[in-house]
Amino acid sequence: MDLYRWNIAASAAVYEGLHLLEVVLRNAIHDQLVIWHQSTGDSGSWMDDRRSMLEDKARKDIAVARSRTARKTSPTEGHAVAELSFGFWRFLLARRYQDNLWRLAVRHAFPHLQPQERRAVETPLISLHTLRNRIAHLEPVHRRDLLTDRKDILTVLGYICPDTRDWYQAGCRIPAVVKDRPHTR
Repeated sequence: MDLYRWNIAASAAVYEGLHLLEVVLRNAIHDQLVIWHQSTGDSGSWMDDRRSMLEDKARKDIAVARSRTARKTSPTEGHAVAELSFGFWRFLLARRYQDNLWRLAVRHAFPHLQPQERRAVETPLISLHTLRNRIAHLEPVHRRDLLTDRKDILTVLGYICPDTRDWYQAGCRIPAVVKDRPHTR
């Protein structure tokens, strides 16, 4: 029971970082896609994908997000951005987007990543996406190296905004929770 109770506390502490990371990540990528889209002179939004740069799954995710936000009184593109999952943003960093989205726009969401290698962002996000799903589905995290997960959160936040990384690090509860892990047989 002690381990179960600790797992809940650990999941909550980790989720704080994942929450912040997801919001910062999606806003940074979205902002750069907006800037890129405006530079093309195309009308509408990058989400319209008039240049067919997104894969079918991404276009479907956007359609679902937009349909959910259409029910709001005054829907905005920001509402649709918030409806898109962590997985959506993580997959925009996949190799398949290296030569188009990464090169043209997404890499600019990580101004403190030097050199700007897509894989340096994608690798920790793959692990963090898996962790986020484990927590969201109430699965155990007690066998994970949560300090490494914390490091991954800090790393990606630092690529985007070192001030946000430092703010999160100052209040991060993961080290204290890890220290309080009960000893089990």
